Amino acid sequence: MKKNIILTIGVFDGVHLGHQALLKETIRLARKYRAQPQVLTFHDHPIHVLRGGPRVPFLLSRSANFELLRAKGAREVHIIRFDKKFSQKSPEQFVQWLRSKGQLKGVVIGDNFRFGHKAQGDVKTLVQLGKKHGFEVKGVKPVRLKGQVVSSSRIREALAQGRTQWANQMLGRPYSIEGLVVHGKKEGRRIGFRTANLKVAEELLPKDGVYAAAVKLGSKYYRAGMNLGHRPTFQNDDHHRQAEVHLMHYYGKLYGKTMRVHLLDYLRPEKKFASSGLLVRQIQKDLAKIEKASLAGLK
Repeated sequence: MKKNIILTIGVFDGVHLGHQALLKETIRLARKYRAQPQVLTFHDHPIHVLRGGPRVPFLLSRSANFELLRAKGAREVHIIRFDKKFSQKSPEQFVQWLRSKGQLKGVVIGDNFRFGHKAQGDVKTLVQLGKKHGFEVKGVKPVRLKGQVVSSSRIREALAQGRTQWANQMLGRPYSIEGLVVHGKKEGRRIGFRTANLKVAEELLPKDGVYAAAVKLGSKYYRAGMNLGHRPTFQNDDHHRQAEVHLMHYYGKLYGKTMRVHLLDYLRPEKKFASSGLLVRQIQKDLAKIEKASLAGLK
């Protein structure tokens, strides 16, 4: 026998406050119908599939995104393999496809949701089809902060401008990047500040500069400084773009480990110093600020 399900549908890039509002409504409706709250999302962005062109980087890797959706209450996350053929489904065909996922009791979508071939369907269309097939439809209004609609594109814009705290407010948590700790030039060690060099694959990198950050190792968060950029002070460097993280009060080995770095605040742009001594003095000032950074919002 098919289980009762409530579905919410979207890209959910970053699982920001707007996405969290959709999930909360999905969970509320699931309790009403004694159903499972489930998410339908995409492996790639539908706009890229339909229009082509360069990919817009996701705020989180898709695997990390799916994990966060489950952590926020989704019992299951279904991945739609969206392609040209799938995009040609009529609104009715799309709803029939939704109904194949289980005993559909409800669908939760954003007010601007469009579906079906050439985006023929909207919330009103889905309400009509819900009445026909016996499921409830809830349209959720966008979340606003400081008079602006919270969106993934607005978060990307804030990160590109170094407005980290504003991006974090829209996300409802600090923005983070994940990478594998690899061997670097060991310039940080030479000047007295060991750094972990991160090889970051999928996630969006913010504006170059120095950040107050935090890294969770085991059950503890360690304050950290992250430099993202090209290390202009060091002459014997190839100056490729690199994320380097200095963990405060941590002395263990990190090579080969995967590390997630939570960005708390943007401190300053990257700068070329006339000497390594001047760089060291600036790093000491940066670390004094990082020592006072709040870890609120980290779990």
